[in-house]
Amino acid sequence: MVELMLRLAPEEGYTESLLDGVTFMRANRPLPSTPALYEPSIVIVIQGRKRGLHDGRLYVYDAQHYLVLALPLPFSIETEASAAEPLLGLALRIDPLLVAELAIGLDGASPPAPATLCSSPLDARLSEATLRLLEALAEPDEARLLGPSILREIVFRVLQGEQGGGLRATLAQGSHFGRIARVLRRIHSDYPQ
Repeated sequence: MVELMLRLAPEEGYTESLLDGVTFMRANRPLPSTPALYEPSIVIVIQGRKRGLHDGRLYVYDAQHYLVLALPLPFSIETEASAAEPLLGLALRIDPLLVAELAIGLDGASPPAPATLCSSPLDARLSEATLRLLEALAEPDEARLLGPSILREIVFRVLQGEQGGGLRATLAQGSHFGRIARVLRRIHSDYPQ
């Protein structure tokens, strides 16, 4: 994954991928604590480490942990990286329509406890899906034809994991996610498949 990321994010900073909503991150040096406002997203670090501080709590996300922000939240982030081992990662913007559609399909499953910001261990299935997404994003045709379905799988895996509760909780609230979920549920009940 590191080799793919070095090719996909050749420059320091943020690089748009061939798939809408997926952005690569690269830092070649440590960055001190900086205020940030991430949009709702899934952040997967391939190499290096980020620390986020929100409301007195510390969240670490690295090659073994991913971060989910169910809602836009301000927090401070610090980056561990070096020229020899740059921070490499990707941010997957959360599409409320996709989350609502998948959550409706999982209605029979009991959701994990809700959280709007959480760092969780990266399991083998999510890691494998991330590798497949990176491989697809390295080729224009694969990015266009396979990328959306792999991205869908990643969101599905997150919804099934311990961070799924945070995403589902936003659907139940009066947020933009919640309004979309209610419309989809209404459509789903009016037109069963």
